[in-house]
Amino acid sequence: MDFFDIVPDNFFSLLSSKNKRIYLASLLQVFKVYESASILGIDKKIVVDDLIYFLDNNKSYLYDSEDQEDEEANPTNKRELVNYILRRFEECGWIYVDVTNDYVEILNFTDAAITFCQAILNAYPQVEFADGELPDDFFNPNEYQGYIYSIYSLLKQKDNVDYALTFSLVYSDTRQLVRAIRRLDARMKDYIQSVIDNTEIKDLMEKLITYKNNVYDKSYTRLKISDNIDRYRLDIISRLEEFQTNDVILESIAKNYLHVSKTPEEAVMKANRNIDEIIDAFNALEEFIAEIDNKNRNYINSTIGKIKFLLSEDDNVVGKINRILQYIKQTNKQGKIDKSLRLVEELYNLPSNKMFDMERSLYQPRGSYQRNYNQLLDDIALDFEPNDEFMAQFKNAYNEADIMHFLETHMVDSVFEAKSVINLDCDKDTFMMAVYCIILAVEKNYVIEIKDEKLQTLDFEVKNYIIKKTI
Repeated sequence: MDFFDIVPDNFFSLLSSKNKRIYLASLLQVFKVYESASILGIDKKIVVDDLIYFLDNNKSYLYDSEDQEDEEANPTNKRELVNYILRRFEECGWIYVDVTNDYVEILNFTDAAITFCQAILNAYPQVEFADGELPDDFFNPNEYQGYIYSIYSLLKQKDNVDYALTFSLVYSDTRQLVRAIRRLDARMKDYIQSVIDNTEIKDLMEKLITYKNNVYDKSYTRLKISDNIDRYRLDIISRLEEFQTNDVILESIAKNYLHVSKTPEEAVMKANRNIDEIIDAFNALEEFIAEIDNKNRNYINSTIGKIKFLLSEDDNVVGKINRILQYIKQTNKQGKIDKSLRLVEELYNLPSNKMFDMERSLYQPRGSYQRNYNQLLDDIALDFEPNDEFMAQFKNAYNEADIMHFLETHMVDSVFEAKSVINLDCDKDTFMMAVYCIILAVEKNYVIEIKDEKLQTLDFEVKNYIIKKTI
């Protein structure tokens, strides 16, 4: 069947209109409510009331009445807007509404819409709902352990085994496991790219906290500790190699491929090749996880390096040039590029003629350098005893002991709140220590939460956050 026989022509129009953000947020919220309802569907009135509540509590989703596709709607209140959004969902083939004998409208999602909503949730796990929480299986933190243990349990069966069915399940779970790890790898790559894309300290700090909560805690640490593949990998590979060496088992597995093979021998070859594919996958997972481990270090180091650069760039020429270019970029977005360029032109004056004549220049090239082995300091001893103030110049500016001391000093009942140290009087060293506290919290597996309250220093604006010690 052709793909476009399943999906209507205007199916994706919702996600390409001016109101795409409110449509997407509403779609996922409705899908969440729909999945918690009866298998036969959900009363449309319940969906309407829930969506009104959702939009009332999420003021960032604004409806643009100037969208050409929606200009005839002109809703005057939230209920009219919600009903119009649901009509648009129905027109575009995302939902359908049946009317019962009691004249109750029952809402259901279409087959294609269910698949796409699940895909959107998997691809974009940062979506939040009205209550600020995510569905229980949104990140599915147990997915690695589920797949690995399922594969292990299936292969350890010895009695009354249907090898064709067993291998089919093992092959499917292995592919799902590889996909889950690849999603984690891609998600970490996106966070690393965000260090390049973001030039605001507040954005980098929020990304770092989000990374800790949504990637590090929910996926990375589980993959490295509780769901460690090495606990089962050798047993799984050994059992699969037994399948390959046992002709009876191999012929039984080959039954899965008879319908796509010309001969029984070809089916056996395909079965053998797919067993090799699973073995290769488990052999490669160790290197793959090492790469994910490397990405974790790169992201944390890159983020803290970028924050340190942004904190110090005000003091150097690069920082000043960067601020000028940012100003031009912002004015260009506002359609005032001519004004900004006129202002910048007054800051420099580069003559078009030759600036100096090499023949008449007083510059003399440096001579060749030769090392003087009779160094003066070789014969001079230090005539003072190094004190603490002198040695402090050579220690690391931000070491773990100092950061931990800073964190514990400002904790109240095992809770550190950023606003207790970040304020208008906050100096750069204190601000940097507060940033490093986030890194330390990641390593110590403390709980980090972002608050909506904004904190202002003389140079920066960030969101308040708290760090809680785990018991």
